[in-house]
Amino acid sequence: MRWTVGAAAIVLAVCTPAPALVIAMKPPVQRAISADVVIVGKVTAIEKDTVDAARFPGDTQKTAHKVAVVKIETPLVGAENITHIKIGFIPPAKPNPANELPPGGPGRPIRPIRPGLQAPELKEGQEMLFFLSKHPNGEFYIMPNMSPPVELKDEAGKKELEAVKKIVAVIADPMKGLKSDKPEVRAETAAIMVMKYRAYPDFGGEVEQVAIPAEESKLILKALAEANWSNEMAPRPGPIGGFPNAVQAFYSLGLTEQDGWKQPVFPRPQPGQPPVDFNRLVKEAFVKWLDGPGKDYQIKRIVPKK
Repeated sequence: MRWTVGAAAIVLAVCTPAPALVIAMKPPVQRAISADVVIVGKVTAIEKDTVDAARFPGDTQKTAHKVAVVKIETPLVGAENITHIKIGFIPPAKPNPANELPPGGPGRPIRPIRPGLQAPELKEGQEMLFFLSKHPNGEFYIMPNMSPPVELKDEAGKKELEAVKKIVAVIADPMKGLKSDKPEVRAETAAIMVMKYRAYPDFGGEVEQVAIPAEESKLILKALAEANWSNEMAPRPGPIGGFPNAVQAFYSLGLTEQDGWKQPVFPRPQPGQPPVDFNRLVKEAFVKWLDGPGKDYQIKRIVPKK
């Protein structure tokens, strides 16, 4: 049975001897879009003392976090002019002997159940691509559960790094892409920036919405209106998958009737007729909205509430 919860696709598979729960991680390029800090770094030390800190906003039971000291080798986002950064993580629980069956007993040992996803345990000497969020207590950063680090030892990891570098370059100078003479570059830049502005904080917590500059908003909306929205539009395959497209960006805007937006009425598919191109119909409605009620609309950025 398969269903979707937020950005995570969860697959529950019945198998022998016990059910397995598999949760799909966000592609690395999407991790980079929502992260506060993106770096390539090497773990140089694990601090001896742990730090008691909340696991999530509103957590009343603080948990001991180990703290890794990471030397920044390549700062990509949010780590300019610093050489080291601290990353907190919750060490995995130790096996409970009471859950182990005696030697030679029937069946298999019963493993302790993990209460959800957990960030990986960092060890000295590891070199990885990290996607980090600032912990509210301000003492360290964390690795969000849906945004684990990427190993850089193999070719797949190196390709992921190159894709992430492209994403962060767009985010660093969006006006360059939005003013490009190539419509595909403008569209890709617009989609990336919408997904960046509309991303909720990885650590959670209360948020508010703040309008972005009017000039940038107009360029983004215009680029989306000029983009290809056909049903054939698909995410990039392989290790550089996850690049946003215009359709994803449109739905991330969250337009409502208060913005003057009206969802188009879709025709019922007829036997023997070509399939309905729903994305094309939504794009046509979006273009009309942009020429009318949406002409003064400004995209709103989701930010943590202070």
